[in-house]
Amino acid sequence: MIHADIDDAEHQRRLQALPPDGLTVFTLGGGRVRGALLHGSAMVNAMRANHHLGSLETMVLGRAYLAAGLLSSTIKGGDRLAIRVDGDGPAEGFSVEAGSDGSVRGWLFRNPISLPEELGDFDATSVFGSGSMTVTRFAEGQAQPFIGTVSLRTGRLAQDLAAYYLESEQTRTAFALGIDFDPEGRAVGAGAIYFQALPGADDEFLAKVEDTLAQLPLLGRHFSLGGRREAFLERELHSLFPEILGERGVEFACPCSRERFAGFLRSVDRRTLTELCTVGPWPIETVCHNCGSAYHFPREELEAMLGERN
Repeated sequence: MIHADIDDAEHQRRLQALPPDGLTVFTLGGGRVRGALLHGSAMVNAMRANHHLGSLETMVLGRAYLAAGLLSSTIKGGDRLAIRVDGDGPAEGFSVEAGSDGSVRGWLFRNPISLPEELGDFDATSVFGSGSMTVTRFAEGQAQPFIGTVSLRTGRLAQDLAAYYLESEQTRTAFALGIDFDPEGRAVGAGAIYFQALPGADDEFLAKVEDTLAQLPLLGRHFSLGGRREAFLERELHSLFPEILGERGVEFACPCSRERFAGFLRSVDRRTLTELCTVGPWPIETVCHNCGSAYHFPREELEAMLGERN
């Protein structure tokens, strides 16, 4: 993977002054609710730089990255989890995936997003339109993944994820996903939290958790001001008796490489490889849609690949 630079020295200094990204896993009420709190300011900005996103696109895809990062806490080992939205709205959808190590990657189906003139501003219900959400869990060592799909209810990712878990996994879950932008459109803070009822959780306590979630301050703003995850839990969730289970990293990362793309080129059919060698233009550019990394191959290298084939 090639990490693009953030071409804004002032913004880069501001991001470097923030606490590091990370994920805190916790329980509430003596184990009646499980949750995770994520700080992802650096992750969202790295994603934005690599995919060359505007503010609207950063908001849409950034929320998806935050959600995937949160849910990385629900898998282990070499398992992976993917979230995909397909819609008939201007954004068309996205695909993101996370590993249990907190690595997140993925892309927006339409970049840039062209909003209808009558909207004039970001409207989550109209960006995706009608469509579906699919959550896929890839378990290490198993040939068949677990796939669940539901219709989009609101176009708001947090609410549609909650609906997915209730419908597909019969689990009461709530999410909050937030990105704070400054007046210049820079993403200065990003954070997310989720709560999930565990077996035996009583309705009275769950109602209290829901009330607390509705009154939480904006997570993006909290982290943009230098707030820390542990301070947020202590201040905002103290009445729910949080107990921290562990800490994890979270980052924008992709296992792609120039060597891997070279392998793809070597494996294409002879006719296609011959055309690449004779038609050009050179160098040939290959782009990883998951992370936006571009790898270039000059004509001489392509001819060498064809020579190996011959």
